[in-house]
Amino acid sequence: MINKKVAFIGGGHITEIIIQAVSAKTVLAADSMIVSDPDKCRRDHLQKTFGVVTTPSNPLAVSTADYVFVNVLPQVVDTVIDELCRASFPRNKTIISLAAGIPLDRYKCLGEEVPIIRALPNPPSQIGMGITAIAYNPKVTKKQIKEVSGLFSALGDYVFLSEFQINTVTALSTPALVYLFFQALVDAGVRGGIDSKTSTQIVSKTIFGAMEVWKRRQVSPQELLSEASTPGGISVECLFTLEKYAIRAALSEAISNGASKADAFSITRTRK
Repeated sequence: MINKKVAFIGGGHITEIIIQAVSAKTVLAADSMIVSDPDKCRRDHLQKTFGVVTTPSNPLAVSTADYVFVNVLPQVVDTVIDELCRASFPRNKTIISLAAGIPLDRYKCLGEEVPIIRALPNPPSQIGMGITAIAYNPKVTKKQIKEVSGLFSALGDYVFLSEFQINTVTALSTPALVYLFFQALVDAGVRGGIDSKTSTQIVSKTIFGAMEVWKRRQVSPQELLSEASTPGGISVECLFTLEKYAIRAALSEAISNGASKADAFSITRTRK
């Protein structure tokens, strides 16, 4: 268990996911967490469900914490930062920003010596099977990195990257592409005369089974592709068709365009 106080500015979905995860894995005690949110119904829900402390005041939440999560919509971040600046942000606090597209530099007005961490958990974090990309400024200590790692381990795995790589992770770690691939295969089965329920069962077991093979063997996907592709066989024919339609190039461009979208949003926020 981490013996630190943690504040969450914003009591929305991501905050609830984190509180639920760290509580279930006893990473943090309920009375060491405080949530600030303007919505009384939301505060009451979190308090009754998890036993955390709640308040409508962001500065009050910050004053009691060692780590301060900023879990609000990107368009609300400027308002939150301005409020904390007016309240004279304490020096002994560490910011952990989960607001999408908000660069580390945006928090500089809180103080040149403030440790700032930017993190991006992906949606599967809600069931403890996510991946969180983490970047931080030079003011973050090794001890803080260890403690933050403990917090995010409750959501799944985590990786430390340079901040310029975070926006690529935003696109790369979305489950949307996986769901699209899943649905496309189900639809292909239906086209071939299999009912939707059975097609879904076949495709889901194939995807889960294939990933379990990779997980156990830890070899490259290319090696597994080769093993599953008998020369002149059905799998090779399927792969040839996908290559004819440039599926690899399409996926690569999709990730690149998604990252560019996040880059453009980050630049806009930096200019504030």
